[in-house]
Amino acid sequence: MSVDRRDRLVEQIVESQPRLVSFVRPLPSDMIAGSWDLLSFSFQRGFELMWDQACAESSGLLTRPLLSLWRQSVELALKASILEIAGGMSGKLSHDLRGLFDRLLAERAALGHDDDDDLARDVARMIDLVQRFDPFADRFRYPTTKDGTPFEGIQVDLDELFQAHWIIVTWCEGAAIEVRESAGPI
Repeated sequence: MSVDRRDRLVEQIVESQPRLVSFVRPLPSDMIAGSWDLLSFSFQRGFELMWDQACAESSGLLTRPLLSLWRQSVELALKASILEIAGGMSGKLSHDLRGLFDRLLAERAALGHDDDDDLARDVARMIDLVQRFDPFADRFRYPTTKDGTPFEGIQVDLDELFQAHWIIVTWCEGAAIEVRESAGPI
């Protein structure tokens, strides 16, 4: 009797299951659409919330998704700052974090800003660390290289990961703000 009842309930679920054809659809009023700054901010928030969860859960299962969000958030912060400073996109903006950082420094230098200081060098070192560890933006997303070679395990200090994220993203935002403020009123 119980098995028959469960089978009927499952059948009802299957029959009443909504067609999931529109779970993603255009939204004309989406304030993030087309905004590098807001998309970057949304990934920063996503990283912070995922970080909270990764700290609360000791299995380590959230480490790679967290690293993926970290990397994407940093990439978007770099790109948003470059686009704000440059006033648009010229040339290709790749996934190479160090290349993006160098481009950001070059855009600032072209406007007379000097980033030859300890903080900029520290940001560069943090970016270099991740770029060397994950040069193709795939190590945190996949278990193997494209040829099937397994990646080695990853150990992450979550507190230092959070701090590195905060420093890099804040530096990028500050770099753009400094350029904007030095330009004076429009």
